[in-house]
Amino acid sequence: MPTNFPTGITSKGIPVEGGGIGSPLFTSGDVYWVDSGAGTADDDNAGTNPKQPLATVDGAVNKCTANNGDVIIVKPGHSETLSAAAGIVFDVAGVTVVGQGVGNSRPTITLDTAATVDIDVTAADVRIYNMIFSMNYADIVQVFDLSADGFTLDGCDIVDTAASMNFVDMIKCTTTNNECDRITVSNCYIASPDTGNDAVIELGGDSDRLTFTDNYISLGVADSEAIISVATGKDVTNCLIAGNYIYRLNTAGDLLIDSDTTANSGIIAHNRIGHADTSGEVLIDADGVRQFDNTGTATNTASGYPLPAIDS
Repeated sequence: MPTNFPTGITSKGIPVEGGGIGSPLFTSGDVYWVDSGAGTADDDNAGTNPKQPLATVDGAVNKCTANNGDVIIVKPGHSETLSAAAGIVFDVAGVTVVGQGVGNSRPTITLDTAATVDIDVTAADVRIYNMIFSMNYADIVQVFDLSADGFTLDGCDIVDTAASMNFVDMIKCTTTNNECDRITVSNCYIASPDTGNDAVIELGGDSDRLTFTDNYISLGVADSEAIISVATGKDVTNCLIAGNYIYRLNTAGDLLIDSDTTANSGIIAHNRIGHADTSGEVLIDADGVRQFDNTGTATNTASGYPLPAIDS
């Protein structure tokens, strides 16, 4: 299959078919480069030549064609600061963003200046890999304002620059039922210790095929908020919530997911939750799902035990 790289992709001289996280580089679509550190970076560039890159991710999105398999490659060390609502708008369906680099050399998007600053996702099947999103303002309402299905966040860091620089919700979804189906959040590091945090994902409507796996999450105490918060009367169906490690010292309330309906479905398994609720210890409130091997502990000196109780 063809790629947009004229000489193909090789490793030690051997052609590589695929490669990268989810093989996003193996595409017959267009490839756009973003690099704020390059002296030639400008959103007026074509962006298809890494030596003449675009200056912003939003500028690259504006070059993309819907459902063409287009890929935006963001170079190591790239840095952007967003200062207003809709600082980036993902309004082109099927776009994949891949950050290059490792550790702190990965591209960083900083949310700053106002609590209303955010990133809008209004088109389906947007995927973001290997990026850092940094909060530099108090009580940012949401990092991602989501009103489309198929959104993927994989291998990303969502962090605070300092105490009291935090998000309230990481992903906040529309109230329209099933408009935000197929959300995937995997392999992410989410650390925001301020007590102003609410949810990692706030679902305003019914949502199908939510995948929330293999994340490390450390949030400040917010006793009335679960990691995944579901609006009153709304269902989460065919979900997979598994392999997450969570440190949140809530003393009350539902810890991992909070849904008040009985029509949920899916699997919640192998999650490990450190908390501070020594009485209720409700990890999961989503009637209709099936649960396997979820453990929690409210102490520093003992291993966790299954919650809820093992089925007899």
